[in-house]
Amino acid sequence: MADKKKWTVIDTIIVILVVAAAAAAYMMLGGKGNSGKDAKAEIVIMISNQVPELAEAMHEGDNITLSLTEKDSGVLKSVRTETAQAMAYNSIDGTYSNEEIEGKVDIYATVEVDCSITDYAITVGSTVLKVGTDTPFRGKGYATQGYVIEINE
Repeated sequence: MADKKKWTVIDTIIVILVVAAAAAAYMMLGGKGNSGKDAKAEIVIMISNQVPELAEAMHEGDNITLSLTEKDSGVLKSVRTETAQAMAYNSIDGTYSNEEIEGKVDIYATVEVDCSITDYAITVGSTVLKVGTDTPFRGKGYATQGYVIEINE
């Protein structure tokens, strides 16, 4: 005669762990808490230590690509420049100071993008934008790399 299997406490613990792992995977990989809404946002990108001619090549209304593909783009709303600075150490008195870099500027470009906003990130096409991340910055006649320093929803 075949022995009848009994349900044990260990079986219950295993089932609970499997259900908890499945729920965690669902939430991490696209659960309802991760669904995004489509919106417009303004992204400020800092392009540091560049020649002034790059800023002169940028014009309001330019289409800007924020990735290495052609689908992640926005429209340039404004460009502002400041003299580039670098921190220098004075070994005589042991102090640091900001010194201007001659012939170089920091460019602050504001780009309006159509994006998807989730709890975790703002996504433009397939590019995830977060403050502090570096991103390609390409327009007609120029291509460079910048850092996202501000996001205004």
